[in-house]
Amino acid sequence: MGKVRKTISLLIGGIQCGLGVLASVFAYLVYADSWMRGLLAVTSEELYISMFLLLVFGIFSVFSGLLLVNKER
Repeated sequence: MGKVRKTISLLIGGIQCGLGVLASVFAYLVYADSWMRGLLAVTSEELYISMFLLLVFGIFSVFSGLLLVNKER
């Protein structure tokens, strides 16, 4: 049972880290690329709050994933 738990924790932790990085990259792309903002219909008033929310989600996701990975090692 211990090996299964360790494997699942490593897998979930890796997925969380990946999603956090993707959210952070997506936040940058929304900020930097006007075509992406137009595609998503994000106004300039909504830009900073959407960036903030994506970055917060990304940071917490990466930290949570790293804690899962490091806890099982």
